[in-house]
Amino acid sequence: MSSDEDVIIDHDPVEHPPVLTNNNQPFLTSLVSSVWKIFEGHGYLILIGAIVTYYLYQRTVDYLEQKVQSKRDGSQSNLSPEEQLNRLEAMRRAREKLQAEVDAAAAVEAEKIREREEQQRQEKIEDWERHKKGMGYRSKTSKPTTEPAKTLKADNFNPLMGHGSSGGGFRSSRPNFNRGGGG
Repeated sequence: MSSDEDVIIDHDPVEHPPVLTNNNQPFLTSLVSSVWKIFEGHGYLILIGAIVTYYLYQRTVDYLEQKVQSKRDGSQSNLSPEEQLNRLEAMRRAREKLQAEVDAAAAVEAEKIREREEQQRQEKIEDWERHKKGMGYRSKTSKPTTEPAKTLKADNFNPLMGHGSSGGGFRSSRPNFNRGGGG
């Protein structure tokens, strides 16, 4: 193998492609192979997803069937037409009673408002007549209170003097372990 004469070179007139593929593959075969490749790569995930989807579908169907059944039971109640009419009449009476209570409360409030307005009108008339007599208008300001305002602090309180005779002061809430003792 040391010389050039020992090497044989095969010259083939037709070149071969690096990967051989069948370009005339039917559609069904390519579809099946694509699906097979997906299942090979993600088979467990697809299986778990299908099981979860089926479970949720069954739960939803059961829930909807129960809802429909309860609506049927509610609309076709076991009450006779007379009992249904009695219930409707009782509801109407209760509504009328509540409305009457609201109307009565509104009438009482309207009467209070009328009385207040009448009192204000009378006061204005009295003020005008006093003014005509030369007595002057009455004072519109509120009367001053004669008693002094109560405060929470003592009269001799001075914040700069400390707590006074109460003996209080800052006191640490943490125990001091440097003092010794304890156990």
